[in-house]
Amino acid sequence: MDYPQLLLIPIFILADYLLTIAGARLIDQKYSQHFRSEHYELNPVWQTQVASKKWFNPRHTLLTTLLTALLILGTEFGDLPESLVRGILGFLLVFFGIVIGRHVGNILTFQHVIKQPSQISGQVTLAHSLSLLVSLYQMALVLVPLVLIWLFEPGPFTSGALLAGLFQILVHLGWIYQNRKKR
Repeated sequence: MDYPQLLLIPIFILADYLLTIAGARLIDQKYSQHFRSEHYELNPVWQTQVASKKWFNPRHTLLTTLLTALLILGTEFGDLPESLVRGILGFLLVFFGIVIGRHVGNILTFQHVIKQPSQISGQVTLAHSLSLLVSLYQMALVLVPLVLIWLFEPGPFTSGALLAGLFQILVHLGWIYQNRKKR
C-alpha cells in the first residue's frame, strides 16, 4: 500500500460517530439539565440516528467503507499525483481531527459537570440556530492557526488542511441556511 495513512481515515470517521454517541449519552446525565437544545447533533443528516443513541449505524458504516475503498482503489490503481493524495489526506485528516477534538472537549466538559454538579446551576435553553452559530464561531478559532501554518509551510497537506477548515465553515453556513429556511 502506497499510502498507509489512508487507514487513519476510517478510524477517524468511526471515532467521529462513536464519540458523537458517547457525547449524546453523557449530555443526558447532568449537562442537559442546565443547557437544553433542540438537537445534540448539528448535522441534519445524522440527527435522527444520533438521537437514537445507538452505537452501531449501518448507514454510517457503509458510507465509511465505501469512502475508504474509493480512496484506497484511487491511490493504488488510479494515476493520482502524489500532491493530490497529500492534499486529500490533509483535508480528511484535519477535517475529522477538528471534529474529534470538539467531541473530546464536549465529553470532558460533560464528565466534569457529572463529577462536579455544584459548579453549575440554572437553566438555559439554546435555539438550534444559536448552537449552530456558536459552533461556526468556534471554527474561526481553528481557521486562524490553519491559515498561519499554511502561510509558513505551504504545500499539498497544509493546503488540504486549510481547505478542511474553510469547508467546516461552509458546512456550518449551509446548516444555518437550512435551519432558517425550515423556520
